[in-house]
Amino acid sequence: MDTATQHVFLEALQHIATQVYQNIKSGDVHYTAHLNPTADMQLELDVQVDRLIFEYCLELENVGGVMSEEQEKARYTECQQGYLIAFDPLDGSSVVGANFLVGSIFGIYAHNPKGFEDADIAKSIEMGAYILYGAKLELVVATRARVAHYLYNEIQKAWTSQEDLSLKPQGKNIAPGGSWQHFSPKYRAFLDHFFNQGYRLRYSGSMVADAHHLLHKQGGLFCYPATQDAPKGKLRKLFEVYPMAFVVECAGGLALDGQGQRLLDTPLESLHDKSACFLGSQVEMQALKEQYANR
Repeated sequence: MDTATQHVFLEALQHIATQVYQNIKSGDVHYTAHLNPTADMQLELDVQVDRLIFEYCLELENVGGVMSEEQEKARYTECQQGYLIAFDPLDGSSVVGANFLVGSIFGIYAHNPKGFEDADIAKSIEMGAYILYGAKLELVVATRARVAHYLYNEIQKAWTSQEDLSLKPQGKNIAPGGSWQHFSPKYRAFLDHFFNQGYRLRYSGSMVADAHHLLHKQGGLFCYPATQDAPKGKLRKLFEVYPMAFVVECAGGLALDGQGQRLLDTPLESLHDKSACFLGSQVEMQALKEQYANR
């Protein structure tokens, strides 16, 4: 992806961020009677934000297809050489009613004649990005060159560039998703390995918030394993796992699937395919590799 195209997507993401932020501030956080394609109950706000982002992305000149976590199928445009955008419109929406930090996640993939259905689509990712809607409106955009960080000034109505995000070799925090009762004994031992070293528990129920905390603190571990109640994991590859794995790798970390395999090397078996997801700095992820080697 050339610099000019990166700038086009950056401006698009900045526009989406400000529009969605206003929707969240005034939106309806009650549940609807509808389920999304992976059987999660939808909030009215999920539907509103999904529609806003989907329609805006479809109108971008250099986009050939758009896919959302909240919709069953992808939609394609007449732009035969356009990029593919997959997004989670409101990651962490189950905690938005409690005024917790939530966000949107985007994966932007190179043109692919097979569209999103290509099993190797993860290898074509060109940009990973996420927006944070909290006390501050923030945007993080990862390319292979850098992980850029932007902050919105509501008074000046302008975005300001912050210091690029990067990970040190080791952190001090751990964010383990899922329910303890469904964890395997081996996974519990893996977590205890860190807690016994004095790692602090930092888990909010919003993947994008916890992954950003990892990057903000320049190290640590976010993990959502395969569990008894979710044997393939809970997080969606196309909309959450691949984009956040790309961001973490570009920041100098590692992203693995719980079996020691690089997440961006794992194929997409279906549009709403799920996976275990481990994101972190080098030392924490090496512990995961050793666990896998000694299983």
